[in-house]
Amino acid sequence: MVKKIKKAKKPTRSKLVQKADSVFSTFIRLRDSDRHGIVTCPLCWARIPRKKAQNMHFITRACWLYRYDETNCFWGCYRCNCILNWNYIIYTRFMQDKFWIEKVDEMIKKSKELHKLQTYEIEEIINKYTDKIQKFARKLTL
Repeated sequence: MVKKIKKAKKPTRSKLVQKADSVFSTFIRLRDSDRHGIVTCPLCWARIPRKKAQNMHFITRACWLYRYDETNCFWGCYRCNCILNWNYIIYTRFMQDKFWIEKVDEMIKKSKELHKLQTYEIEEIINKYTDKIQKFARKLTL
């Protein structure tokens, strides 16, 4: 009797998106934390451990153009991100101070455009941010 060798299944698009979200979120938390793993919420100034932080998007994740954009994302505390519905007025002021009003207006305008990522682009995002996480991990261990 001959055994059939099973081919490795390619992950589904939804699994790739989940992986990309996870890797990107980890990168944002690492980027915004100090050497001790503490992050400060840019909206309410709460200081909490990196592992309890949440990746807070200025333009919602439903907009694929900005879903994995580093200028669109900062870590936020649970209170600001979920309870206060990402504290939108204060978040907008924070973004305007950080990137100028024109940049924020441009982001809002472009967010209305239809944009979809191809599967290979999602795989590239996973690889890119996995590499960035490894570089941050090396810096933290030095």
